[in-house]
Amino acid sequence: MTSPFEWPPRRRRKKLAVALPASVLATEETLELKTLKTGIIGRILAVYRVDQAALFMDPESREGDLKLLKLLLEYMVSPPHLRRKLYPITRELSAAALLPPLRIYSHDIPEELRPGVKLDVLIESCRGLECKAYIGRWGYGFIRGFFKPGDVVTATVESAGDNIVLSPSTWGEAYTGFKVKVKRKVEDLIESLRVEGYLIVLASKYGGWIYEVRDSIKSRLLNSKGLLVLFGGPYKCLYEYTNGKLYDFIVNTIPLQGALTVRTEEAMIATLSALDNTLGYFNM
Repeated sequence: MTSPFEWPPRRRRKKLAVALPASVLATEETLELKTLKTGIIGRILAVYRVDQAALFMDPESREGDLKLLKLLLEYMVSPPHLRRKLYPITRELSAAALLPPLRIYSHDIPEELRPGVKLDVLIESCRGLECKAYIGRWGYGFIRGFFKPGDVVTATVESAGDNIVLSPSTWGEAYTGFKVKVKRKVEDLIESLRVEGYLIVLASKYGGWIYEVRDSIKSRLLNSKGLLVLFGGPYKCLYEYTNGKLYDFIVNTIPLQGALTVRTEEAMIATLSALDNTLGYFNM
């Protein structure tokens, strides 16, 4: 029997994108609470190997929440040992210590820098193909390649010590986190991913039970680049203010819910878990 746990985890065969509105932060009154909520969302995205977090504005969204959600999610997925260089201290990040670590494969680097260790580095300057790279608490190393200052690249340590030499590398097939994308209008977001070949699924209490349409989703997914799963905010479901024809499927993953409302992060857990279990986490 194939074990459902493996480390490092593989990237999905089919891309998985999750879309949610900036209004998920609207119910939180302080920066600290907004940061904590974002931390929960970021963990869910990583646990379920989401490739892309797509953010949009719904009627209750605020501009500041959109910018904060994007910033904090990008901060979470960035290499922890490079954050000091990548992110200057700002008010928006003043509560960043409350964010939980993602513990994704690319963040789990050893305490000792030795030949063979793989990690992400920040290119600081280049002279021709010879580039100086920041590698966190170990200081700087040198790497050859067609890079430019500001690039974050994956490297393997060739030699450690006083002179650290690096070589370009890759994380291969391992899952190493999500990208963050912003489209202000949900209709534009859906259209952009549909053009790329994504199947569009809305998670909603107005949808049918997911197990009734799982075979149809599986069949359609075979010829699709990936899956886009959309979630509503704390005040309105997307079904209530968008055209239902935008979606290929509208599914309910919490039948006979016991609470009057289901929070976005709760719906994310239920839906992403249901998709993995119905579509097959090894095949998706």
